[in-house]
Amino acid sequence: MRQQSSDIMSPTAAVESGRRPAPRSRAIEMATAWIRHRRDARIRPDMETADQVLDRLVARHTAGEAVGNVVVVVAHPDDEAIGAGAVLRGVPNVTIVHATDGAPADDEYAQTRGFDSRASYARARRTETIAALGVIGIPETRIRNLGITDGETAWKMVELCHAVRDILDELNPDVVLTHPYEGGHSDHDSTALAVHLAVGLIQRDRGCAPVILELTSYHNYNGRRRRFSFLPALGTRVRTRVLSAADRRVKRQVFELFQSQRSTLQSFSLEVERFRQAPRYLFTVPPHEGQLDYERLCPRMTGAEWRAQAERALQLLRTKEQFRGI
Repeated sequence: MRQQSSDIMSPTAAVESGRRPAPRSRAIEMATAWIRHRRDARIRPDMETADQVLDRLVARHTAGEAVGNVVVVVAHPDDEAIGAGAVLRGVPNVTIVHATDGAPADDEYAQTRGFDSRASYARARRTETIAALGVIGIPETRIRNLGITDGETAWKMVELCHAVRDILDELNPDVVLTHPYEGGHSDHDSTALAVHLAVGLIQRDRGCAPVILELTSYHNYNGRRRRFSFLPALGTRVRTRVLSAADRRVKRQVFELFQSQRSTLQSFSLEVERFRQAPRYLFTVPPHEGQLDYERLCPRMTGAEWRAQAERALQLLRTKEQFRGI
């Protein structure tokens, strides 16, 4: 569930405690969230299991034998390398799933990257990804792409959820590693939503489900993009892997093989990787106050539009009775 600050409580609780309730508009928003949180949040996290897996994941010499079967579900080719390239080098049984092919719909964007078309840019990104992930021991057979156009996952949330569910059913992982819901990129948020929905389905049907862990992405912090940190979330603890010289050397090699993304990757540090258990999110309310990071850069997508699409996806899935009881 999305963290609320210590001075925020439900209107009912405020009255019972004798504290003055929030202004009416905020009180209405909180009351709506209070009612919705049980149906919007997907799963109840197993804190003890997640803590153990996190400790093993960031340990330098035990991750390989201790975390089991891992599926990484991220939005774009290179997101896994940015957030977990060093740690994943020590996990032998890992599959990478990219929601998008990494190429926006506009051919002009591809041309700014030196390619004649969107299709050729997407092919190059696939080739780069195979080469880069090969450095950390992940073969092409363990790199999957769901083929959604970069920037368009918000309009494909239902399909994305089904595709992620199918892969998790097939691979039966112990751990799913994905993005936090932070408003950094609309594709990141859509991917996080799809993972939570898919894992919720699995929990409903089987009575148990993989642990959802998060790698860092980025988000808007005081008007600037902040990387390698999470937005605060109630009840979660962050684990940090300080990268060794060997880690940094390998990760730098991985970054260099994403040739079309070199200018972008220069802004990401090689010093640390951070992870946490995914909190219970309210995907139908903003992840934080103020402008979201992608709202500064993307003319097609606002937070309000993304949340409207998330609500639509939830309603469609409920109509099909696929999420009853979650």
